[in-house]
Amino acid sequence: MLDFRKIKKADFEKLDAFYEAQKEYILTGAHRICDYAPGTVKMWCAAYDMEYAFFHDNLYLSAVFNEEGTRSYLYPLGPNKKDALGWLREHVEKIGFGTLSVIPQECAALVEDVFNTEHIVKDTLRADRDWADYIYLKKDFENPAGRKHHKQKNLINRFVRENPDYACEAISEENAEEVLRYYREYALENPYTSGIDDAEFAAACDVLMNWSLYKMQGILLRAAGEICGFTIGEVYGDTVYVHVEKAEKEKDGAFQVLSRDFLRKIHDPAVLYVNREEDMGLEGLRRSKLAYGPIRLDYKYTMDVVFAKNADLSGECVFL
Repeated sequence: MLDFRKIKKADFEKLDAFYEAQKEYILTGAHRICDYAPGTVKMWCAAYDMEYAFFHDNLYLSAVFNEEGTRSYLYPLGPNKKDALGWLREHVEKIGFGTLSVIPQECAALVEDVFNTEHIVKDTLRADRDWADYIYLKKDFENPAGRKHHKQKNLINRFVRENPDYACEAISEENAEEVLRYYREYALENPYTSGIDDAEFAAACDVLMNWSLYKMQGILLRAAGEICGFTIGEVYGDTVYVHVEKAEKEKDGAFQVLSRDFLRKIHDPAVLYVNREEDMGLEGLRRSKLAYGPIRLDYKYTMDVVFAKNADLSGECVFL
């Protein structure tokens, strides 16, 4: 069986080394799913009780996404696509049953083939729209133009007009504590909008408290010298993954300026796309993400599999 171990901060260096060594095999297909970006794994490892295993140059991840404590196995990362799934099948088969989550749409057929349809619990292979990632062109944020981005451009112009002294600074070891203080005050003043907010707050605070360890990028936005927003993300391959974006709601255009200026600071011509993650089924967030004009949604599939004849999988299906 695969030797899964809890992900701890002491493991970050090993994970970073894997992601660098196997870069040509990770997130290079049709999908750019945020759950497999290195910063996502590190940032959310505590909230989702994540475990990892290395086997034959592949990285295996598991996590607990529901309150019942069901452990899910994610799609393996690395060079050996079909073989890697075969080794994961052997692991799950010895347990008797399991849930596979965050299966990229382009990989669903291969997963079905390896795990065999007869072992897949009926009607559990599906995707949840609420957890699909929004993918955009980076250039559309750097220079919003045309009718599709007319609203974003107007909001940016309004913010600049009303805050002519605004400034954006890169988040660093020197100012991360200031951003942390702002975020704590922001969280007190803004009511939670979903059950995931508590976990996001804890995860983002940990990133700010251990800035160099997480190897993220980010900017803070100032108006009249005071922080009024910040963004945290990372670049992996040809994509920018935006993990956290907070701004004063009463300052029209603050979010749009953050989005634009953060991406303008990333000068690598090989970086073409932006992943702004999911809307979690929140109506306002969905409207906002759609307004930015995504080029596609990356769907994540999940399925339950059973090998033990008497295994009871009622209520085991997990969506990410």
